[in-house]
Order: sequence, then C-alpha cells, then structure tokens
Amino acid sequence: MQATMLRRLLLVSTLVGGVGLAAPATAMADTASKHPTAAADKKKKKKKPTIKVAESDLGEILVNGKGLTLYAFDIDSGTDATACGAGCDSTWPALESKKPKVGKGLDASLIASNSSNHVHYNGHLLYTYASDSAPGDANGNGVGDVWHAVGADGNPLT
Repeated sequence: MQATMLRRLLLVSTLVGGVGLAAPATAMADTASKHPTAAADKKKKKKKPTIKVAESDLGEILVNGKGLTLYAFDIDSGTDATACGAGCDSTWPALESKKPKVGKGLDASLIASNSSNHVHYNGHLLYTYASDSAPGDANGNGVGDVWHAVGADGNPLT
C-alpha cells in the first residue's frame, strides 16, 4: 500500500513538474511571437523613398513614393520659397517631407527640404499635379509653358 501511495506521489509530482516547465516554455513562445527580431524591426522602419525614378512616355522622370510625376515650376527661384501663389497649392501640391530620401539611382546629396518641408532636388522645388490620378500620368508637363516634369537628372524637361 505504501508503494502504491509512493507511486501516486511520484506520478503527481512528475505531472506537476511537467506542467511547471511547459507553462514557461509556452509563455516564452508567446513572447517571441509578439516581439519580432531586431532584423524584422529594422526592416519595418526602413523608410521608403520620397522620390524615385520611373519610366514614362517622357523618358525617365522623377516620381513621388506613390509613382506620381513630379514637376518643377520655372518661376521658382531657388529652394527657399515657392512662387506658386494663392490657390496654387490645390492644383500643384508641394511634395513635403521633413527627411526626404531618394530611391535607387538618384544622388542623395541633391535632395533636401526647406523650412516649410517642401522637398527640392537639384535646386528645384517639387510638386505633383492634381489632374494626375495614376502613376505614369504626366498631364502637367508643359502647362502654361512654366510647369515641367523633372527628369531623372533632376532638371525640368523642356
């Protein structure tokens, strides 16, 4: 009879010990799935380019992160302030970013933003055009003979 009780006690302690080990292992697995590795965190934080190069009917041009054509306004002088007057911003929205980044094939030393976070590349403030609704549209090129898509070299196409 004592042998039977001893076996039961041994069996119970083994089961309790097993559960005790399984619970921390399960908790550790849950924690690992909730906290991705440092490499995964770094990948998530990788910032997409503010501007990149895309092929279009005009040749290689600059586009924003969504693939919309970027334009320069001939009347702008420098990169400090836009010459695009009141109401212009709804038709020609400025490309804005505090820390702009270039995509593959572009020179990172040519991109910056001014005190208004208006992005400029190669000395030209950049804009999108409200009538461009999809990547590849370049409806603003040549408007008023003062708006031009910007080529991959950073110069307006004229």
